Amino acid sequence: MKRTRSIAALSVLLMVMALTAARADDGITDDSVKVGSIVPLSGPAAPLSIYVRQLAAYLKYVSAEGGVKFGDGKVRKIEPIVIDSGGQPARALAAARELVEQQKVFLLASPHGTNENLAIVDYLNAKRVPQAFVNSPATIWGADADKHPWTFGFPPVPGTQVSILVSYIKNERPNAKIAILHANDQSGRDAVVALRRATADSAAQVVAVESYEFSDATVDSQIVRLAASGADVFIDYAIGRHALQAIQKAGEIGWHPLRLVETSTASSGAIKKLPPDAIEGIVSTAYAKDPTATEFKSDPAILKYQKAMAEYFGSGFDPTAQPLGALEAETLVRVFEATAAPTRAAFVAAARKLDHVDIPYLLPGIQVSLESSRGFPITQMQVIRFENGDFVRVGGVIYGPPL
Repeated sequence: MKRTRSIAALSVLLMVMALTAARADDGITDDSVKVGSIVPLSGPAAPLSIYVRQLAAYLKYVSAEGGVKFGDGKVRKIEPIVIDSGGQPARALAAARELVEQQKVFLLASPHGTNENLAIVDYLNAKRVPQAFVNSPATIWGADADKHPWTFGFPPVPGTQVSILVSYIKNERPNAKIAILHANDQSGRDAVVALRRATADSAAQVVAVESYEFSDATVDSQIVRLAASGADVFIDYAIGRHALQAIQKAGEIGWHPLRLVETSTASSGAIKKLPPDAIEGIVSTAYAKDPTATEFKSDPAILKYQKAMAEYFGSGFDPTAQPLGALEAETLVRVFEATAAPTRAAFVAAARKLDHVDIPYLLPGIQVSLESSRGFPITQMQVIRFENGDFVRVGGVIYGPPL
């Protein structure tokens, strides 16, 4: 009888263990987790792939160092899988399907681009696959949490960036005449809305607005029109090569307004390849440590980042770029550490509970929050200004309302 009971008890235990194992979602086992991402490795937007490549390299480094102890007590190594979108929304959707249906990833981390993420958001939410820390500053990723509960962004949205830039403009030029260049996408349009809102109660005026398509060869004509407006302040809210073209063209035609650039332009490292006198005095905002800044050259987190990139990034690493991919990867690790079950729902629940978390790649005084910010991870930034060959921090950390 005792033996029969023991066998029965063992059978129940095995059944419970089997059912528990069956509840684990695709892409995660007791010792590994697959993390997918989508990025333009080819095409004109390829230089913007640096941050997702940073993320993949950092996750490989973390795994080589032993992996991550999840909230369920299991130590897992992370397998990053990156697919090229070419910067095209249709290719991004095909890549998302491949990652979910063929590669069986647990989640997508830091997929790149506003238009590309808009192309995949409905698919991923229908599949209940996390679209985590979207590498796009569009407001929708925080504002539409009820509609897209499996999606959340990461970079500061235009409301945060622009409101902080406008506070600087009000101090420097209270009666500013402002011109803005932006991409013709959701993030760019959000920036214009934020600019009009931030200047509504001031003497500063928005006198000219120009947009461009990512397929445009140059933004020369837009810059000529913005200069003709009489603006004495120029917000270069372009991304990538178009942002740099705008700076160069303004100088060529002798237009010398107060210049402010979108944060990814200042953080990419590419801007420092322009002649120093062409970018002297340019203002931007930052939230991550600059590995080239004297104050951070011996910072333990920066040294760890550089080690990880040296070992796993591969060719083309730019040591002047800020460690935004490492920052997102480290934030992902923090969520994994709080993920209490091997399910996508448990991961999203842990992510939504992030609040006032210190990540060593953030500037001092800046934290990651999703809970108290209602879906906007970074709402604090610091003004930076290019002086004598480098960006320096100006003033203290400032909160910028996302909406």
